[in-house]
Amino acid sequence: MCKYAKVHGHITGKSISQRDENEDWNAIDLRIKLWFYSMYDANMLHIISNDDSTSNDLWDTFHAFFLNNKMSRMLQLHENFHNTKQGSSSIPDFCHSLKNLAEALVDCISQIDDVELVMQILRQLPPSHHSIVDAITNTKPFP
Repeated sequence: MCKYAKVHGHITGKSISQRDENEDWNAIDLRIKLWFYSMYDANMLHIISNDDSTSNDLWDTFHAFFLNNKMSRMLQLHENFHNTKQGSSSIPDFCHSLKNLAEALVDCISQIDDVELVMQILRQLPPSHHSIVDAITNTKPFP
């Protein structure tokens, strides 16, 4: 979206400002900042912004803020992935839950491979499905 709007350079810092001299650059930067302000919680904005912030400053601060909790988020997602039980949910809903957790882990630069995902699903199926689990685990190649 930023590339389409031709403002990507403002956010990445590749568009060098002549802040006091370039009215057009300042107007574009202000529009981007207003866009950020409309997207983020006001309490967070008070923590990370000041009057002199450029859109690049805000972007760098947002980026650092959200990257700093990646490790704790990754650990939490791994724990959820390994502790999620089927319970009363349907098998498709249970599979979707684990798949969503696996996809969320990719955002934290961690990955659950397909074999691990399938094995976790199979481990959590109820005893009534053990014959299916045995058939799947003995399938060559493994699904």
